[in-house]
Amino acid sequence: MSRRGRLTEAGSDARLSSPSRRHPDPAHPVPEPGPVRTCVGCRSTGPRSALLRVVLGRDATGEPVLVVDERRRMPGRGAWLHPEEHCLALAVRRRAFGRALRHAGPLDTEVVAGAVARHADDQQPQPQHDGAGDIPVPTVDRESGLEADGDPMSTQR
Repeated sequence: MSRRGRLTEAGSDARLSSPSRRHPDPAHPVPEPGPVRTCVGCRSTGPRSALLRVVLGRDATGEPVLVVDERRRMPGRGAWLHPEEHCLALAVRRRAFGRALRHAGPLDTEVVAGAVARHADDQQPQPQHDGAGDIPVPTVDRESGLEADGDPMSTQR
């Protein structure tokens, strides 16, 4: 039997019966679009926006120091790290910063630890107070933008 015959016997849906086309496999999630980087601590990948970039800079005396590149624009090799304590501990234990940045000597990680701690503090929601007492004031967005009460699909102005 020819290939064409096998395809026509199976029907037109034979090519669409692949499990990846019908239902995504939960064991293999679809990666998010955009740049992906690998954490030097836990070695898992994640979107670039979720990781801290660490570069090798120089202090006033010319000694190499680790610098957190907040804007992700500094020149040179960069090491990427999840802003979590356990990833930092793994990176320090494995001496991953020196390897990733191609530096043979010891590196002080206090600056990186401070950035990880600041990021952890920023992630914890802070209740807003009205100034009169310890009662938190709820924050509710009453409008989501211009003409929030209008029909979002309306084409008339």
